[in-house]
Amino acid sequence: MIDRVRPDDPALGPSVVTVACANFASVPRDKKATVAKVVSVMGEAAAGGADLVVFPELALGTWGECADCAAAHAPCGWHLEQAEVADGPSCGTIAEAARSLGVHVIYGFEEADAHDRGVLHNSANVVAPSGLVGTYRKLHLGIPLETDRFTPGDALPVFDTELGPIGISICYDFYNNPELCRVLALKGARLLVNPTGRSDLPRARQNLEHATLVRAQENLVFAASANRVGDAHGPPTWAGGSVIGGPEFPGFGVVLAQAGANEELISAELDFRALARWYDWLPWREWRLGPQRDITRLVADELGRL
Repeated sequence: MIDRVRPDDPALGPSVVTVACANFASVPRDKKATVAKVVSVMGEAAAGGADLVVFPELALGTWGECADCAAAHAPCGWHLEQAEVADGPSCGTIAEAARSLGVHVIYGFEEADAHDRGVLHNSANVVAPSGLVGTYRKLHLGIPLETDRFTPGDALPVFDTELGPIGISICYDFYNNPELCRVLALKGARLLVNPTGRSDLPRARQNLEHATLVRAQENLVFAASANRVGDAHGPPTWAGGSVIGGPEFPGFGVVLAQAGANEELISAELDFRALARWYDWLPWREWRLGPQRDITRLVADELGRL
């Protein structure tokens, strides 16, 4: 656990990082074409100066209802066949592009469990120019749409990258389960990333903006959400509205970049020196792990009793 560390500590990484988020539509039932599209967007992001480009939840897959998965209450043969292990061929192609472009990338995909080929995870890979850094498996799955197909993860990692420590929460993890982001921040994450599949419900893009800013403000970090777009996969239509934001001292959260409803690439410069001004005034992490440690323990105990 990292405590008493400011977000601008040079030991963590660069003081300024440029993050891009893709409003992205994968190609239905064509993973090879989708991966090529991911690589193309990575090139666009790199040309615009991005250090990190974020893609949505299950960006490599055909995401939506599947009658065969629903009928079996288990992943169907097609989904099992098209899924890959974390360091599979698609990751290899994306990692090679990351190396040649000099960018980091986070993308969602259907992960085949290397130890049980009948198990799939809703996962996100973190890839650096040096290769695969690690994989996060979504913890909170939507019932029954996701639980019919996926098995939840069992870990809440913070990924140490050359850009600094990054925590990932996927969609429902991020919106309705704020304790995950709090734990990631207590473990040292200074950027929270939300690869999401937010459908086009009323006020969906506004809610995505609000949730992203709240997760950022309550943890005094930056946050970035990348969403799917379009209706090519059948219902639902995806809302887009990818957003990047964070606290702006002495005021509260601000949107640094925001997309609309169509395919689009947005980017923003994250200045951790500016973010650190909040830590000078409200070093909440030091308090929670120091003089308020008993309160932290109480919260943990209450969750345990539940």
